[in-house]
Amino acid sequence: MAMWLCQLALVISACALCGWLAEQVGQCRVVGEIAAGIVLGPSVIGALSPSFYNLMFSPSASAGMAQLGEVGVVFLMFEIGLHLDLGAQRGAAALKAPLAVAAGGMALPFAAGLVAFYLSHALLAPDIPLLRYVLFGGVALSVSAVPVMARIAKDMRITQYPAVKLALSAAMLTDLAGWLMLAVIASVAAAEGSAATLWRTVIGLSAFVVVSLAAMRVAVCPFAARAVQAGSMGKLIAVVVPYMLVSAWATADLGLHSAFGALFAAVLLRSVPGLKEQWDRHFDGFVRVVLLPVFFAYAGLHVSISSLDGLTSWLWFAIFLCIAFVCKFGGSYLGARLGGMNRQDSAVVGSLMNTRGLMELIVLSIGLQMHALSPGVYAILVFVALVTTSMTVPFIRRWGGMEVAAGERRTAVERT
Repeated sequence: MAMWLCQLALVISACALCGWLAEQVGQCRVVGEIAAGIVLGPSVIGALSPSFYNLMFSPSASAGMAQLGEVGVVFLMFEIGLHLDLGAQRGAAALKAPLAVAAGGMALPFAAGLVAFYLSHALLAPDIPLLRYVLFGGVALSVSAVPVMARIAKDMRITQYPAVKLALSAAMLTDLAGWLMLAVIASVAAAEGSAATLWRTVIGLSAFVVVSLAAMRVAVCPFAARAVQAGSMGKLIAVVVPYMLVSAWATADLGLHSAFGALFAAVLLRSVPGLKEQWDRHFDGFVRVVLLPVFFAYAGLHVSISSLDGLTSWLWFAIFLCIAFVCKFGGSYLGARLGGMNRQDSAVVGSLMNTRGLMELIVLSIGLQMHALSPGVYAILVFVALVTTSMTVPFIRRWGGMEVAAGERRTAVERT
């Protein structure tokens, strides 16, 4: 227990420090937090001081952190689901531009990712089933990160600009499509090679959805609504958190991932008045300060530069990076142009859509757990996520021009 507490203190401190350093050099905080996870892993601490690394992060010592990291993913996915709000975009006309950006920003990297992962399978992951590996690779290269994108826009004071609003709406659609595709891939992976297992998975998921809808309508939603209206956080926690955890357990037990159950629970509970505000007030800080650093550290423990052995791995890193950035930027840019944006604003949309950050790490962790990725490919894609996310802020400054600079100057004045 004492070692686990020391781990937690080290992880929280490292993420806070690296996040602060990232902000000092003009980057978004999440870039530093992801980097902290990698630094704590075998690539840096493990190489510089193997004895300290083995003491702090040996498999036996890391069991508690692994479980807490899993809880962190569940809470994060529930929070993301609560904020997955497309209500502001009503009607076919309002959805035209976000749909064009989301379709272009997902279709191009997904198609190119399928080809790249098919060609790289024999070299990078011969022990991984081909279909699972290829499909997962397409999704991994095509996702965006709404939470990180929103944080960047807020920090740079550009949330009021039409291009930023368009990018956020499109990213929500992209995330929704990405999670649906990932759920299908997880179902295929869980039932791979057996029609009977596939049918059991489908029937189990159908039963889970029916039971969840019934429980939500009869008990969970009414009790949660009354608890919010009464201002009783204890009653709200007693209803919402167990429902979220049971949903996460159910999808994990069906052979998928606990993240899908948490996301589904959040989607069902979004209509509870005031729930999102209560969650943000009482849980957001704990999730961001404690659970999120643990997740970053746990992800970093699986990243080892030594797994990128030789020129072949670095060559595929360059290929994946080019596909991830160029296709996402190009597809989103074209979608924004079709939606009526000028060239400058379309470039801002393309830059924002390249933000992967936290969402990519969650997707990659799921892929590693369901054996859709080899450790080497996992490490490559973590670095791709880090590089593409770190490119977002400089590109926005480049394409956003004087408006972004003015917004940042206003922020600096207010902070002083």
